Amino acid sequence: MRKNIENEIKELIVTNKNDAIEINPNLLQYFTEEELIAIRDDLLKKKSNFREENAPWLVELYENTKKD
Repeated sequence: MRKNIENEIKELIVTNKNDAIEINPNLLQYFTEEELIAIRDDLLKKKSNFREENAPWLVELYENTKKD
């Protein structure tokens, strides 16, 4: 279970699928499983909020570039 959570965190951090994200294993062992779950959940919320907050801006950008 812990390894799955660590992998999910790594996937959420990646912005480019070609990037290889490595997190220091010593750092990960510092956190409890509950803390890792909280980190994962926080990253999920931030990623979701980022998309929602930027959607209008991206639509506007698309519309402006479509006119050119």
